[in-house]
Amino acid sequence: NTSFLPADLCLENIMKYNIDEYDFHGAIVNLLRGCDEDLIGTFRLMSEDIQATSAQNQFGNIALERVASKPGRFKLENFEVPVKSLTRKCQNGSIEKAQKYLSDKVHSDTNFLTLFDKFVENAILPLLKQRMQHTGVEAAYSPITFYYQRPPTLRIQPGPARALVRAHDDAEYGHQNGELNFWLPLTNRDISGVDLWCESSAGSGDFHPVKVSYGEVVSFHGSSCRHYVNPNHSQHTRVSLDFRVGVEGFFDPCWQMVGTTDDHSR
Repeated sequence: NTSFLPADLCLENIMKYNIDEYDFHGAIVNLLRGCDEDLIGTFRLMSEDIQATSAQNQFGNIALERVASKPGRFKLENFEVPVKSLTRKCQNGSIEKAQKYLSDKVHSDTNFLTLFDKFVENAILPLLKQRMQHTGVEAAYSPITFYYQRPPTLRIQPGPARALVRAHDDAEYGHQNGELNFWLPLTNRDISGVDLWCESSAGSGDFHPVKVSYGEVVSFHGSSCRHYVNPNHSQHTRVSLDFRVGVEGFFDPCWQMVGTTDDHSR
């Protein structure tokens, strides 16, 4: 009972949102600051903070604590991940443990999830319904059910590194044609040099960077269109959120590919 969404709905679409109302950067900073530093990482001080802490010679840790407590001092671009958490267990690393730990943190962060629910329900779904109305498949007065992935996936890509995820479509991982992908960068693409790369239609091979900035979110049909992110060659970290929304009449909430665990909890 799963089928393709209308073609116009599958096209890439970029929308802006209010970063003060939906402060995902701040929410993820708070989440990461509450994590195990040895496993997940820590924030390095910015250059102006390093200068400010020179007073530490006179006042011990007091100056450092005052700087660290100031709002806006923590930038996701400056988050550093331990080397051992970037390699697999078979290579004496702990990436699997770190991924599980971080996933559990996201699942249990009620402040972040409340913000995410508000964003999806008040910003994403009304726009998605409006776009469906423009395609002619949904009347303005008709109620419709959406199924969205909750929690979203948090991606952390530290640099410099050569690794990248190969170009893929999400149908390979059990996702359906009746859902849309949403991708939100939380860091500055001009600093990391990392973009989401997509093909414009299934199998076209015309990969292009989707130049989305913080405060914007792009939707695309990731189940059929191959996509990837390029390597992060910078000295900074790239952070993003992504999630999927299934649409009633096109998405089957009861279907699941054998051997996969992808689902939509709401």
